[in-house]
Amino acid sequence: MRTALLILGTVLFIAGPAAKIYHLDHANSYMIASGLGLVMITSLAFIKKK
Repeated sequence: MRTALLILGTVLFIAGPAAKIYHLDHANSYMIASGLGLVMITSLAFIKKK
């Protein structure tokens, strides 16, 4: 489950800049999702497993 969330966060993090590069509609929404992906990656990387 932890690795699946980490992969989802990485995909969201990459999707934002890719949407800006390819000039997709609603690119700002993708950038917000990219920020959420960054938060997911950061939280999963620094919270220790119990």
